[in-house]
Amino acid sequence: MEIPKHAHANRSYEDFDPLFMWRREEGRDTLELHLPGFKRDQIRIQINHVGLLVISGERPSEGNRWKRFKKEFEIPSYCNDDAIHGNMMQSILSVVMPKKSSQILQEEQEMKEEKRGNKRKGENEISEENDMKDHAEYHFEEDDERVPQETTRDVALKFMLVMVLILVAASYISDVSKSLMAQAASYFHN
Repeated sequence: MEIPKHAHANRSYEDFDPLFMWRREEGRDTLELHLPGFKRDQIRIQINHVGLLVISGERPSEGNRWKRFKKEFEIPSYCNDDAIHGNMMQSILSVVMPKKSSQILQEEQEMKEEKRGNKRKGENEISEENDMKDHAEYHFEEDDERVPQETTRDVALKFMLVMVLILVAASYISDVSKSLMAQAASYFHN
């Protein structure tokens, strides 16, 4: 049965943030998300244009209410993003990310070194700066596991929150100064 396009306009969405856990193993990393009530066909797994793993889904809840989520994860550089696959079992989505073979990793490293060697002096400075930026993108805890990066959405939300707080503070200061000016005017009038 096909749902009419206008029916989506009446939906009320409840966003939620699913629990997740990383399992690190010798040949692969596995990301497990707890998605209660979701079915396989209600979930979408993609790699976006900047190389992030994007997992999203929506499902009906009650009446015209729907539950939905969207999570972004950085794919470890040592994983083969062409071989990523998912499996859904008892409300747990397992996204398996096989690690690249040591030969592939060595070839990639050699290609990077070769590119660095072929740069002219002026380009070397830019390359070193880019290498520093690349290095700065990776944050490791003491146990050498990746710390999730803030998404653009998270940063934008924090920025908006700060801007709202600044506007509220400015409005409050404006109201207080108007009140003080009115009191001063009445004092000098009397």
